[in-house]
Amino acid sequence: MSIFANVEYINSNYMTNLYWPIYKKIEKEIVELSNHIHFDDNQLSVYSVKIVELLIRCVVEIEAISKDLYLKNGGAIPAGRVLYYDTDCLNLLEGIWELSKKQVIVSSANFYFQDNNNNKILYPLRKANKRSTSGADWAKAYQAVKHNRSLNLSKGNIKHLLRASAALFLLNLYYRDDVFELSSNNTNTFTEKFSEIFDVKVHTWAGDSTGADSYVKKPDFEECVYLIKWANDYKNKFTEWASEQGRKLNEIIFSHPKVNQYINENLIEDGKIKEKEFASFIENRDYFKCFDMKKEYGSMIQSAGRHASEKLKFDFKRTPAQFEAVLNKNQKIYQNG
Repeated sequence: MSIFANVEYINSNYMTNLYWPIYKKIEKEIVELSNHIHFDDNQLSVYSVKIVELLIRCVVEIEAISKDLYLKNGGAIPAGRVLYYDTDCLNLLEGIWELSKKQVIVSSANFYFQDNNNNKILYPLRKANKRSTSGADWAKAYQAVKHNRSLNLSKGNIKHLLRASAALFLLNLYYRDDVFELSSNNTNTFTEKFSEIFDVKVHTWAGDSTGADSYVKKPDFEECVYLIKWANDYKNKFTEWASEQGRKLNEIIFSHPKVNQYINENLIEDGKIKEKEFASFIENRDYFKCFDMKKEYGSMIQSAGRHASEKLKFDFKRTPAQFEAVLNKNQKIYQNG
């Protein structure tokens, strides 16, 4: 059974994903390991041959999935040399998705980390697009145990395994590229079943309007792996409704006797509109000065809204917003605006 069995999603690469089952097997073995070793802040340096094995398997998977993602996202095979998973593949993905800023949370009830800044909240792909001494700690540990295991056995420890597995988990989510239908639920609970060890930060919906760039981003947006947005169909319906409401509202305002009177007395001369003065009248919204805003404007908006709802068969106030969750790829949130 898929771990996503109780979550409704629109599309997924799950059926053709050769990486997710392997990640889940590694994760299961890490959970089993935590039944024998107490995972807490004081145990991070604990090492063993088994941990070394798991670390190597994690990074081998990271190498493979990074290269696959690289090619799927426009990367080219370099001429005359091998393709490097870090400085080529992860570097390209970093430039597109800013993966180094994405947060993974250690959430397992069987792990007892208290240090939020270092051990519970991870940025596993930070420096992962670099190599040698500039690279991520888990990557340096992998190279050390791969090339001289007996000398560097201590680098195959819980700390490096945890970060490498978090990096693999994160890359798997981006490879899956799932889109989740959340109905009217603007909540992050859909991520709870992703992993037995990790969770990810989700940017819940904070506001929207009609434009393509109208999505409201909170300060922690860049750290979030998923973002919740209006479903495209709902967004399109709202945009159409708002446009029709605005058109009708303008019609109501410029049909107001006092607005017409002002235009006729001040903005028309010899039967012709004074273009400069009329443009200023519109730009400065001076038409609002022609009638009692407090008494009349509210009913104008309501009337325009009713008209739009009746015409489009879409009642914005009575129709619950529909949400979906997508990966945060540093993308344009809505394609149409």
